Amino acid sequence: MIAMKASEIAAVVGGTLHGDDVLVTKAPAVDSRNAEKGSIFLAIQGENVDGHDFVSDAFAHGSVLAITSKKVEQSHILVSDVVIALGKLAQHVRSNLLNLTVIGITGSQGKTTTKELLTSILSSAASTIAPHGNFNNEIGAPISLLQCTEETKYCIVEMGARHPGDIAHLCSIAQPNIGVVLKVGTAHVGEFGSVEAIAKTKSELISSLDSEGIAILGTYDPFTPTMAKLHKGKNLTFGEGAECDIRATDIEVREGRAHFDLVTPEGRSAVGLRIVGLHQVSNALAVAAVATVLGFSLDQIASGLSTAESHAKWRMEIQELPS
Repeated sequence: MIAMKASEIAAVVGGTLHGDDVLVTKAPAVDSRNAEKGSIFLAIQGENVDGHDFVSDAFAHGSVLAITSKKVEQSHILVSDVVIALGKLAQHVRSNLLNLTVIGITGSQGKTTTKELLTSILSSAASTIAPHGNFNNEIGAPISLLQCTEETKYCIVEMGARHPGDIAHLCSIAQPNIGVVLKVGTAHVGEFGSVEAIAKTKSELISSLDSEGIAILGTYDPFTPTMAKLHKGKNLTFGEGAECDIRATDIEVREGRAHFDLVTPEGRSAVGLRIVGLHQVSNALAVAAVATVLGFSLDQIASGLSTAESHAKWRMEIQELPS
């Protein structure tokens, strides 16, 4: 996180500072056990747990300031809604990191694997921030942004949604330069009512891009490619059809892992994924599209995809059982 005085943070979030005007140097923590020296603790009041009960523990672990909706003994900024304050702070920090490229990723499946593959490639070239685990909501996305500093070049933000407007809200905070829509599927159809409603919500990422932004769209469902009409800037497609800007050909599976030729405007190169499953080809192509527009060479991309491994525990692992 960029260093900020408590008084500055209070002004940004519209809260009242109680206590010393300390210097905050680390990103917020929502779990007191993860608080670092110089961090802010977010005292979020949930259905089952009240973060205000853990402010003392957070300070014992190194926090120097809390954002709260109740008065506490420690130095704190009092606000009416801690989550809204978090979003305001992240939006402010994002707006001041002018050299930061934010990549937003959404889709019914594949967000976490795509994030991990992309992180592996981007971090080999420059400072990259990406969320750990499935941190893709109104709390996780802002915290990812607040982990960025002036030295951070790339920030990958997963964008999930439970309701229409959720992704638009995250985009207002993250201000993505690149928007990736992987696929619209039936996951959460019960919450949204129809696949069409899911597609409309996912498309909020593309609608949020300005004319200098880049939309990267999968071709694995009938909805995602049509999102190109929502964006006045550059659009790239990925998939297995000859019409795709980034595509895979000669796909085969060996020992559960996909091998294919990656075709980009630069040419063709062989890729052998280390992660399991034929469905990972689409995730790899999305990553290749992002890396291509960021200026990575075809060789860098193919090599990066072929060496990257998933760090998400139990996702698509092969376990050999005794016979």
